[in-house]
Amino acid sequence: MTRHDSMPDSFGEKLFRDVADSWAMPMMILNKDLRFAYANDAYMTATETDWERLAGQYIFDIFPDVRGRQEPVEAKFREVFSGKRTTLEAQPYELTMPDGTVETRVWQAVQDPHYDEAGNVTHMIQRAEDITTQVELKRQNDYMENELAHRIRNMFAVIMATSRISGESADDVGTYVKDFNERLASMSRTYFELSRRNWCGLRLRDILESELIAIVGRNASRFTLDGPDFLLTVKASKDAAMIAHELAANARKFGCFSVPGGHLHLSWKLEDNIVVSVWKETGVGPVQPPARTGFGTQIFKMFPRTRVEREYTDDGLIVTIHTQLLPSSYEDAANEFAEPFQ
Repeated sequence: MTRHDSMPDSFGEKLFRDVADSWAMPMMILNKDLRFAYANDAYMTATETDWERLAGQYIFDIFPDVRGRQEPVEAKFREVFSGKRTTLEAQPYELTMPDGTVETRVWQAVQDPHYDEAGNVTHMIQRAEDITTQVELKRQNDYMENELAHRIRNMFAVIMATSRISGESADDVGTYVKDFNERLASMSRTYFELSRRNWCGLRLRDILESELIAIVGRNASRFTLDGPDFLLTVKASKDAAMIAHELAANARKFGCFSVPGGHLHLSWKLEDNIVVSVWKETGVGPVQPPARTGFGTQIFKMFPRTRVEREYTDDGLIVTIHTQLLPSSYEDAANEFAEPFQ
């Protein structure tokens, strides 16, 4: 029996059949037993079915669902036979694909009663729209909004902490304003680069070069970088940039970047998820421990997985930093699509 043969007499007009068959919106008709009496091409395409499979079948045998979701949908369908229009808003259902996999689709639909010549409701007509894509886009937008709000809160928390520590370590208002503005500029650079990379993290070498160039300009003779390149996550990228900025700013004031012949050799290596970085300044002359604790010293207290050793030599400062990284926190630079550090 064809789908046209199964339609009741009240639907038998050729005009209705022609319009329904060519309609782009999925449409189907159920009888009082909720068995298929008709489905147009758009409906069968959207549900990955054909009329041979649907003809005369109970709808929830064809599209079984978890009981908690089936019951309210079935109630909406049966309400139509009392003469009421019903709607389904963003209704999910499981669809078995031809290869056996199961996909979740989301439909919104309108169900109308169909009357015979005596005025009795004989069938339910459903017009549906697949809104899976719209629902997924809304979910992604909601996630992005929540993530953005979270990052903004974190950013302001860091700014407030930076402002407080900057004030505690500054000798005067002028110094405070200058140092604080430079720290904000460093944060701005990092956030800008992160946004360019769609918040997928930054490479360690890029971070170090950016912060050093901001202090000494593009004079490559003032510093040497030596170490493997790998990708850090967003948080690790921000932490690394903050530490690099403070060490470079300190070197400009008191260390190798404060004298014409000074030079920085910055090396790092990865040992069992621990990055060992050596910041070695030369050409400075004898250096002594500072008389008081500055911002650069206090900042390391913000990173509990970091251990710092300082050596004051006759040629300059040497800072050795041991940073424990989480197992998922980095990836070799050769893998462009790798998961970065968390």
